[in-house]
Amino acid sequence: MRSIPRLATTAVSALALALPVAAVGTAQAAPVTASGVSPSVASVASADVLARKAKGKIKLKKAKPGTHYGLAGNKITAQVRGKGKVTFSVAGTKVKKKVKKGKASFRLPIELTPGTYKVKAKFKKQKGQIKTIVWDSALAVNAATFTISQSTPSYDYPELLGSVKFKGVAPSEGYVDIYKDGKNKGGSGSENYCCMSSVTEGGAFRFGGSTFLGRVAEMGPGTYQFKAFYTPTSSFDEYIYSQWITVTVVP
Repeated sequence: MRSIPRLATTAVSALALALPVAAVGTAQAAPVTASGVSPSVASVASADVLARKAKGKIKLKKAKPGTHYGLAGNKITAQVRGKGKVTFSVAGTKVKKKVKKGKASFRLPIELTPGTYKVKAKFKKQKGQIKTIVWDSALAVNAATFTISQSTPSYDYPELLGSVKFKGVAPSEGYVDIYKDGKNKGGSGSENYCCMSSVTEGGAFRFGGSTFLGRVAEMGPGTYQFKAFYTPTSSFDEYIYSQWITVTVVP
């Protein structure tokens, strides 16, 4: 059995002698950095540090680029590993949300005034932050309650007037639609759709007596609620909406 190692050693020695001298002479020591560490080792160490730092960060996502003042706040979602609660903080307010299926979500308070906000999140030793904006937008109406009689001609009903401010600017174009119960899903094809008015210079819009209240009168006696929605384009991708508009119809 001891003859096997001797044969292996003899074979390696013979192979070494067979190698060209030039090939043996090209072997060099690995270069080192000023700190005495080879570049390859340094790069591996650097990558390891970055990986550890990445593990210490929480990945945050926002549902929208921004939201509008007075309307539902932006939804921020944290993606984490493990069980527990994520602590969200914004504008001095802290809220804890339970992790479910690797995610925890927080909706910004509706009371936030227009501006840019930094939302922070903390989960165990991990931290993260993301910026979101609250735009200065509003849809105002001249009256929020109406009482009309079916015995009155619709052209004698009062007008619904209003103005729009969208992302800090009074638009000179766009559309205002009115929907019963504030349900605008389905657009003009919805059974809740009432009527539409174009927005003019200064963000103004107008619904004549027969255009809005006249159609409500056709629903019969009762009390109904509506919301007016503004969208800047015909694509209806983004809305802001008014307060509740209550209309009471009597015989």
